[in-house]
Amino acid sequence: MEAELSRTSPNHRGPAVPHATYAAAATSSTPPRTSAGQGGDSDANPVGPLLPLNRAATAGAALSIKHAYLSRTSLEYIVCAVSLAVAVAYLGFYSIGRIGREHHAELQANLKPPWAIYRWLGSKGVDVTDLQWYYFVVAIPPIMPYLIGFLFLSRRLRRSAAVKPTAAVVRAPGDGGLLLVRKDVSSTHLLHIVSGMFIALCLCGPGFLFGVVLMLLNFYLVAPLYKTASFRVCMAVMWVSHIAVLFLNFHAGGYRFAWFGLSFLDDLWTPLIRWSIQYNMTVLRMISFNNDLWESVNCGEERRQKSLAKHARSCIECAQMREQHRHAAAALPPEALSCYKCRTECSRHVEEFTLGAYLGYIFYLPLFMAGPLSSFNAYVSYQHHAARSIVGKAVWRYGMRFLCHAIALATLMHYVPIMAILLTPASAATTTAAPAAAAAAAAAAAAAAGAAADPAAALPRAVGALALAAVGSPADGALHEAMANITRVAGLTTAVPTSTAAAAAVAETAAEVAAATTVGRLSVLEQMGFTDKACLFFLTLAFLWAKFDVIWRFFRFFALLDGFDPPEDMPRCFANTVNIQGFWRDWHASFNLWIVRYMYIPMGGSRTKFFSIFPIFFFIAIWHDIELRLLFWAMFICIGFIPEIAVTLFFASKKNPFVVRVRRSPLVWRYVRVLGTQLGMMELILANLVGFSVGTAGAEAGIRQMLREISLTFRIVAPYLFLCAANIAVQDRDQKAYEQQQLKIKYDLQ
Repeated sequence: MEAELSRTSPNHRGPAVPHATYAAAATSSTPPRTSAGQGGDSDANPVGPLLPLNRAATAGAALSIKHAYLSRTSLEYIVCAVSLAVAVAYLGFYSIGRIGREHHAELQANLKPPWAIYRWLGSKGVDVTDLQWYYFVVAIPPIMPYLIGFLFLSRRLRRSAAVKPTAAVVRAPGDGGLLLVRKDVSSTHLLHIVSGMFIALCLCGPGFLFGVVLMLLNFYLVAPLYKTASFRVCMAVMWVSHIAVLFLNFHAGGYRFAWFGLSFLDDLWTPLIRWSIQYNMTVLRMISFNNDLWESVNCGEERRQKSLAKHARSCIECAQMREQHRHAAAALPPEALSCYKCRTECSRHVEEFTLGAYLGYIFYLPLFMAGPLSSFNAYVSYQHHAARSIVGKAVWRYGMRFLCHAIALATLMHYVPIMAILLTPASAATTTAAPAAAAAAAAAAAAAAGAAADPAAALPRAVGALALAAVGSPADGALHEAMANITRVAGLTTAVPTSTAAAAAVAETAAEVAAATTVGRLSVLEQMGFTDKACLFFLTLAFLWAKFDVIWRFFRFFALLDGFDPPEDMPRCFANTVNIQGFWRDWHASFNLWIVRYMYIPMGGSRTKFFSIFPIFFFIAIWHDIELRLLFWAMFICIGFIPEIAVTLFFASKKNPFVVRVRRSPLVWRYVRVLGTQLGMMELILANLVGFSVGTAGAEAGIRQMLREISLTFRIVAPYLFLCAANIAVQDRDQKAYEQQQLKIKYDLQ
């Protein structure tokens, strides 16, 4: 036991080690209570990321003695895993890949020539429909030398940063006189500003200078409000002003230098992305800076001491770092052996909130373009004390995992054109000889039928139908032959629709023939059956997850090389979720931590969660983009959140006899959670398709088609596969909770 080595304060006294029987009971099919600050990377933590679990999963953890998580060698787990693997391989990759090969000509516009090795392996093209992924792949080769040069200079400047004179060092009381300001890192900040602004101007053009002006306005007008107003007033002014700027940017479509007589700057070069899109990331960093500053002014020292004490007695990641560096722990301040959450919660001194640190934080190159997000407190902390959670070979193992993920995604895009099938529109309406002949046959039949009922209406019916069917048709021979057939059948040489019946006949036949010829103008997506569409929509979410995972891992890897350990944005697979809260905790996890710290907790935390979810998801929607589909997405998520919160609170009760009986049976309790997970997964898929893939119209059309075309086989197989995924997700949470409790015992943590 390394309990004594893990102490960070001479006055700290750890809790007694829990009895082993209780430890086992505390992991019985219900995860234990976790403390804030337990986050990390799998390299530093052998059991993977440790994330907070919901209240229903933690209440009454000691009701059973035996741990009841499903073993990964059990028949039930193996059947679920094999079923999912077969379904993904066949229904997903094989069936959608086959559709892509069959419709290769129609998708050609969104395909690029395959890479050399994939061409040799039979690929016909790589899907480049998603421009974000395409630009990322294209930009990697030219940006690599720039990033490597940045890392060399940044590490060198930080190592050579001079320690400030004793008179300029600010000490915090307690914890052995921890040094808050140790080095002069102003030159490092300058490097971050220059390197980040250069990339910003290359990506966004001169228009990004408007964003720089907004950053300066925030620093000089909004951030200093604490000097003249209360904390609540500062918060209100900050949120209203930043949301107003987002709407103003959207309404104006950016701003133009021509308004100020500098029109030549508007067309100096073509930007890859609009500056207002990149500015959205900057908004989050400005809000973080303002909040951390105001917290430092109001209760900085108190928060700092509480955070360090809390992490010393309850944080597994901090304990692992103390053990890993136990031989050097005595010479290092507690902050140097702290996790990201602890560094975020530990307020910096007011003197550190300078303009250079502010702009350096915003433009920090590895995280500037796409994230992951970081707090200002953590940014400054890592400049003084490099990360020790992932060091040495662990960083390179992380880089290899990123490379494997990137190769897997590139392979998928070469053989399964997911986004091309989803977004390629129908080709232009052109009628070849075959459609024209079919239209002629239909028109002749219509003329024959019409001649028997109303000879005056026969020719108008046929001519009207052919006129619609043969628009732009090069098949003149087929058209003339059809006209001759119609004339012969009707026995007429001229006709004019002189009656209501004749006009109605023209319209009716036109509609019939138009419907008959529309099939040739359908997009690939519209020609697919419902089962294939369902598989495609699921793969769409898989692609989005894989794309963001690769992008965020790439930039996080370079941050790790620079001694900065931001949160892992995709710690779990998107399908490995037990509820809506857990999904958003693991999807863009750094953004979730930002939301919790700067929105959820200031609005009251768990006391007001029923009401706070609405402004939170409204902000998330407009922050991504001001579009109606994203507002619908936010509405769907909130609608799903409310019953989940209610059910969570219900099963968290320790006095309800029904809940007590259910929780006393580990097997029944596990399947209750599996059922809830299954329903939550289906709701999440629908909501995310509305928000990020097909929009409200596409989702509505998909539901209509599902109700009309769903087969009995699909009704059975789809719920079964969701059940398998839910079973595996619950097993993963239970096993992680058990391992987490064992680590708490090992490190003598509460």
